[in-house]
Amino acid sequence: MRISRLAPLLPLLASCALAISSPSHAKPAPNSRQPQALNASPATSMVVYVSDFELEALSARVPKRSTTRTSTSPTSTTTSSVPSTKQQNAPPGSSPKKPAPASATNSQPDETPAEQADKLVNIMAENLVTALEKAGFKVKRLRTGQALPAEGLRIRGVFAEPDEQNRVRRLLVGSDPLTPKMLLYVGVNNLSRPQQPLYELANPPSNDAKHGPVITVTSYSPAVRFEMDRNAADDDFKKIASEIVADLNALLIANPMMATH
Repeated sequence: MRISRLAPLLPLLASCALAISSPSHAKPAPNSRQPQALNASPATSMVVYVSDFELEALSARVPKRSTTRTSTSPTSTTTSSVPSTKQQNAPPGSSPKKPAPASATNSQPDETPAEQADKLVNIMAENLVTALEKAGFKVKRLRTGQALPAEGLRIRGVFAEPDEQNRVRRLLVGSDPLTPKMLLYVGVNNLSRPQQPLYELANPPSNDAKHGPVITVTSYSPAVRFEMDRNAADDDFKKIASEIVADLNALLIANPMMATH
């Protein structure tokens, strides 16, 4: 599956956004965007906090898809009391084997939208933490609701989707998809400096009970935007995480002051 990394909608500021390669540079060779460890870099002395990316879910349960086959035989619901040939020929004192239990997949209810959203948030956070650690960063994950530390670098993001009017809406898991794609906005900021929001709710908000609110990515905290399929695989998240870390490396090399307290 192809993941598109779209050009940022707003100019990127070196003090608060992920770096983007200049269009005037030669096109890098395939696989050249692998993150590299920052040896002797001031960034290695700072903790990078990965906040759980924002994602909402409907409270209703996703309709269950039945995978159990129903036999049309009139005797399919009756249990025979006559022992089978294997039971008749079983050694004395041995107990007959019980039939294998039904598949757990068929007996367990489908996931709720909240459970699906948690999986999506977790897979993004875990891949990003792994990629940062491989690049030599000290990393800690900040789960939703945890207090922000007073210092360090923080990577944050929000899952979104475009609507029929080409507006950006916060993604709402469990709602009817507006498109087969979803968007991911990612930014980084220094926690020791005044915090600016990654996005703001549109005014008017264009409320829709079946979809997330319309948002506007703010000019105070420019973001890099990624586009991916809704059924993205784990490898797709690994690729995005690798690109985020590569951009952070490039930013800190070009602007070491960002990693100062």
